[in-house]
Amino acid sequence: MGLRKLTSPYTSIRALATGSNGNGHHLNGHHPATNLETTAGRKADHLRINVEEDVAAKGVEPGFAAYRFVHLALPELDLADVTAATDLFGRQLGAPILISCMTGGTKEAERINLTLAEVAQSFGLPMGLGSGRVLLERPELRATFAVRRAAPDILLFCNLGAVQLNRGVGIAECQRLVEMTGADALVLHFNPLQEALQPAGDTCFGGLLPKIRALCAGLGVPVVAKEVGWGLAPDVVRALLDAGVAAIDVAGAGGTSWSEVERHRMAEPWRARVAAAFAGWGMPTAEALVAARQVAPEATIIASGGLATGLDVAKALALGADLAGLAGPFLRAAAAGPDVAADLARELIETLRVAMFCVGAGSLGQLQGTSRLVREGQPTPRLHREQLAYATPGSAQFLDITEDVAAVVARSGVRQGLVHVYSRHTTAAVRINENEPLLLADFQRLLGRLVPPGGFEHDDLARRVNVPPDEPMNGHAHARHLLLATSETIPVVDGRLDLGSWQRVFLIELCSARARQVSVQVLSA
Repeated sequence: MGLRKLTSPYTSIRALATGSNGNGHHLNGHHPATNLETTAGRKADHLRINVEEDVAAKGVEPGFAAYRFVHLALPELDLADVTAATDLFGRQLGAPILISCMTGGTKEAERINLTLAEVAQSFGLPMGLGSGRVLLERPELRATFAVRRAAPDILLFCNLGAVQLNRGVGIAECQRLVEMTGADALVLHFNPLQEALQPAGDTCFGGLLPKIRALCAGLGVPVVAKEVGWGLAPDVVRALLDAGVAAIDVAGAGGTSWSEVERHRMAEPWRARVAAAFAGWGMPTAEALVAARQVAPEATIIASGGLATGLDVAKALALGADLAGLAGPFLRAAAAGPDVAADLARELIETLRVAMFCVGAGSLGQLQGTSRLVREGQPTPRLHREQLAYATPGSAQFLDITEDVAAVVARSGVRQGLVHVYSRHTTAAVRINENEPLLLADFQRLLGRLVPPGGFEHDDLARRVNVPPDEPMNGHAHARHLLLATSETIPVVDGRLDLGSWQRVFLIELCSARARQVSVQVLSA
């Protein structure tokens, strides 16, 4: 959805933001940048500029175009069974699509917020409000943030500039903001570049981390840390998580550039040129997302910044995001009307579901773990699976399955990659060792000494429920498996198993003579 010139709905907001009469003549004879340093006026100006001007980043892309999905013609699931539902902070979400923090503090912001809130309620989407600083300063503007009347059930984020913690805003004020908005969590946004360029911007960012740590410990609701469009580098991600934030929004470069927004507010040409110098500043969103997931594999991570389509959302989730945030597209859609905003949400969700279907991902967890997202220009990975079946002769027997695994690799056609050999049982292990009869007999005696049969509560069948009639007393087999392993992964080099001179792959029976299945999966590099 491109930028659109929507002049008529903005006559009043332009007058508020510029001090003009709506036709470009400034009532006080001054450029807006010299007389707009009230918070409400600045927010009105930002809203108008975001809708009417080209404020996209220049020379930097969000990075998702560098990736593509490998189509799966046999997904082995029905589209009707594909679900984009998820949960966060105790709330069920219809889809992992965040209507990102945008606006508040003006009458036009109220209309847009209510429109977006209705969309969020209809589709079960989380939503963020614009910066609440104006609400703390002017509580009479509460109605412009009051979206709970339209969206009582959504996951709602209120929002505050992190630098305000250095300006006297503490836990009590943040708690008041949460209560006034009915929010479930607080977003702290980090915007040092914007503040440095903004007339009368607040650049006192020193000593913030201890205040963030105290806020996270004392607020009582989750705190989310986000940039505003230049990205959170991995060292900052780790520092914020260690300080106690509950989630990270990397908010990378490639979408709306707030240096470009501020450029449109500047009277002096030299100041405008300073702002223009940063149009390509920041970490691309995809790069910031991948780096954040690498340093914080356990964290809740939101990806925003330049996402525009449902495929962008799908790629962000496949790269490791838990939520994908969009601001500009929703802002422009809401400015065009409720039906346009609802259609955008519908389009994003359905595109995401179809993408999931076409890579065989029935759930978001499967999409996040897919190997079917590749970088453009890289070879398409080849994935080959087979299942091997064996009838084991008895307990503690070592079956050499090396040649069978090698045959699967040969049939796969993979020349360089990995093969993963996996036992589908908890009483049969897969291990690599030497196939020397005396050594194998030593292993059998070792297992017998370490874990002899008998004495396991698991074998008291009378105390267990849902026990099949042929259930063996095999507590010792489970315990032996605990000492071994379920799988091995072996490099494939030039189409062959890259094993050492004496290494062989064994299926080890730990229970009794049984029918066993071994999964072999070959993945090209």
